[in-house]
Amino acid sequence: MPINARLGAVIFATDHRRLADFYAAVTDLPLRSVDDAIAVLHTETFELVIHKLLGEPEVSNPPIPRRDSYIKPFFPVASLASAREIAVVFGGRLEPADKEWSARGFRASEAIDPEGNIIQFREDAP
Repeated sequence: MPINARLGAVIFATDHRRLADFYAAVTDLPLRSVDDAIAVLHTETFELVIHKLLGEPEVSNPPIPRRDSYIKPFFPVASLASAREIAVVFGGRLEPADKEWSARGFRASEAIDPEGNIIQFREDAP
């Protein structure tokens, strides 16, 4: 039996459309569908589902980082410098460049999305 599954993640959000726009802009993941409750971004190998929360409080502006999460997804980007600029336009932020770090062939930056979720972006190390 074929399995049409991809590696992926689900992120819950108070404003799923805004969060989908953020991830599409910063990561270049194509936004494939969006409805009143779910936005789906995916490639052949990865799927990110942004699921609307019901009854949750509004997110502060700017968002307060949610440091009590037990999962932190990471996303490849072509350039951390570009991701840093794009993230701000869409309501998120990456740590300053002087806080980037390197490991196993990549350079990384911690970040928060517009809902305050702690995430990480990675670019290939030179």
